[in-house]
Amino acid sequence: MNATPPVSVIMPVLNEERHLRNSVRHILEQEYDGEMEVVIALGPSTDRTDEIAAELVRETASNKRARVHTVPNPT
Repeated sequence: MNATPPVSVIMPVLNEERHLRNSVRHILEQEYDGEMEVVIALGPSTDRTDEIAAELVRETASNKRARVHTVPNPT
């Protein structure tokens, strides 16, 4: 019996206020039997990218199979 391995999708972002939420939604809506996480690497954005990423983290915090995390990416 093969277990489905977990998958991590890494997204480096910078000033992606207009597209971030929709992009993450499309990733998490994929049909996949295993756990999936989206890791958003936050660059020094000057728009609302960081706020939207924080909302996505909160919205997926209780979902065991599909979560969003953020990490700083200052350069």
